[in-house]
Amino acid sequence: MVDDSADLNESTEEEAVPGWQPALWTLPRTAAVDNLAEALRGHGLTEGGVRAMSRAAVRPDDMRRRLADPAELRVQGGTLLIAETRLWSATVLPHPANPREYGNRQYALAVSGTRRSTMIEPSSNSYGTAELEMRVETPSGIAQRLEDAKSRLIKDNPLAQDIAVEGVLQPLTVVPLTVVHVNGHPDCALLIAADGSSRISAVHELLDYEPSRIAYEWGADDRKLRSEISRWARLVRKQGWQGLTENERRKVRALSVPARVVVGFRSNPQTGQAFHTAVRNFIGLTHIRPPRPYGPAVENEAKADAVLDSLAEPGRSGATHITEVEKHWFAGTISREEVEAAGLSGELDVRAGEIVRSLLGGGVRTARRVNEGIRSLTAKQRPKREERVDVAVELILRPARTGPSNDAKFVRPRRAVLQRAYRLPEIEDLPAAVRLEGAEKGGRTLEELRDAALTEASQGLGYSGRLGPAQTELAVKAAYYMAMAEPMALQREVFGGGEDEDDRGAATVLRAMLSRRRGILQAYEVVRAGRTGERLREVGESGKPLATAEGRPRDLTDALVRHTYNGGPVPLENARTGVKAASVSWACVRETVERLRRDVDGMAGVPVEEGGPSFVSQEGWNPSQVREVRETLDRVSRRVAAWADRFEERAEAVAAETAAAEA
Repeated sequence: MVDDSADLNESTEEEAVPGWQPALWTLPRTAAVDNLAEALRGHGLTEGGVRAMSRAAVRPDDMRRRLADPAELRVQGGTLLIAETRLWSATVLPHPANPREYGNRQYALAVSGTRRSTMIEPSSNSYGTAELEMRVETPSGIAQRLEDAKSRLIKDNPLAQDIAVEGVLQPLTVVPLTVVHVNGHPDCALLIAADGSSRISAVHELLDYEPSRIAYEWGADDRKLRSEISRWARLVRKQGWQGLTENERRKVRALSVPARVVVGFRSNPQTGQAFHTAVRNFIGLTHIRPPRPYGPAVENEAKADAVLDSLAEPGRSGATHITEVEKHWFAGTISREEVEAAGLSGELDVRAGEIVRSLLGGGVRTARRVNEGIRSLTAKQRPKREERVDVAVELILRPARTGPSNDAKFVRPRRAVLQRAYRLPEIEDLPAAVRLEGAEKGGRTLEELRDAALTEASQGLGYSGRLGPAQTELAVKAAYYMAMAEPMALQREVFGGGEDEDDRGAATVLRAMLSRRRGILQAYEVVRAGRTGERLREVGESGKPLATAEGRPRDLTDALVRHTYNGGPVPLENARTGVKAASVSWACVRETVERLRRDVDGMAGVPVEEGGPSFVSQEGWNPSQVREVRETLDRVSRRVAAWADRFEERAEAVAAETAAAEA
């Protein structure tokens, strides 16, 4: 990895985030607006719809050309004819009857004596054009409704921070709506977002626009609308982009929005569906029955490739954060032979360590580069550290998801554990320009990394609340094999367990483990065994494997790790009597029971023939052999149950003694 320390001088991640620099949009000439209006009349639109659309276009000439051959958007019941263009944000409003608010609506049937707080659905207008119509009592009713819609949308679907960086990326689907006032007030022609009310509400929040003002003040006075737009155009021309404050840049990015303006509608002859029904169907297709989301894992995969592209591109200093070969190594798109030929390590924990260091280490400079990649797909203004961790973990898991291990039951728990383990805060301090152990020839050995970690532990690092660099690197590598092992030697924290359950997160367990001499030796043994394909075994204070009561090596399990490295200074393995010694034995019992469960599942999965049903489900098994196993299990079950009964008896006796003493 190439150091890019000269790339950025910022010291905190909270400083200005680079974003989109829009073109300088100027106020269109009135002649261009009039020409567009004439073209819109040719599509049979009402004068209200014509005026709303023509004054909204950022480039009326561009929209007029698109009207000559509008695009078609098929929906259930017909086809919408659309013209893609940019509209001024001061001319588009959220849908006043947005379906997102169905759960909070009030209905006239339940309201006595007034309908002011209720809202009806828009209908097709009486002229048969591609326009909606809504009847309201007074202007204040629709004005309040628009304000309420904006407030709720901003709360339920906050997008302002993301739009402040990149503007609105995906076009809004905009439909003309005429508001007819029952009290005789003049009709009001609006443009509403049939799809995109959350986005336009976020834009209005950035620009400090009130929807009621857009509808009734700027909507009725072209001069006021043009004055609002021209003041921003003048500011950009006068100050230049670099001369604008960050807050001014955010507003300029939101000054206009991409839009698909509905200018016509062809109903399906077989259904004869009305325009307002087609619009409602379109909204339902977008929000109620949208395409199935990719899911977090797939989303993180896509972000990972974008992040690697960002890291491999030259920064401000001209240097890249990772080389092109490292990019393909992290992406898993080169073979093991190519990895070796490039002088990189073939060990999966070394690759995991390099990914973690390159995406999560190096402080704010690395975070900034990784965030740029995430923003390229999501437009999210400030991706959180957890999101960067999830991206790194998805890259680490790519080899595990190729081949026999590509099973959700195998991958899902390991993904969760690594995501928690690599949130260890000390990872941010891993130096961006220093190679980790094993990354290239001439670097320090695993034994040297172990000894450096022991030195850090002897200096009190870890117990002081922060691991040293060597301890952290060893924790990262050991965590990889502990998570990938079977049984897993590091698992997720327990949620909702009893008081005796260890609910520490994986990162906390790792810190406790790497703070002690025995834990460092255990981590070293985990990495050594993991690289040779051996089972992970528990080691004692000397670093030698421990044995069970039967004399066999003791598998390293999450229960044993959590029990041994409970955050306290007393080595639990030194206990030979009492609850500590019994707890170690109980961890072995749980391990054996879990192994039995896995073995039973494995036997149940043996097929009669390749691709056939389960052998034992179809053929059964020898009754005498099954009886022998069940009798043994019954005896063990009764014995263990007696321990639980005794525990409850002691607890009741203690409670009775306490009550008597208090009396």
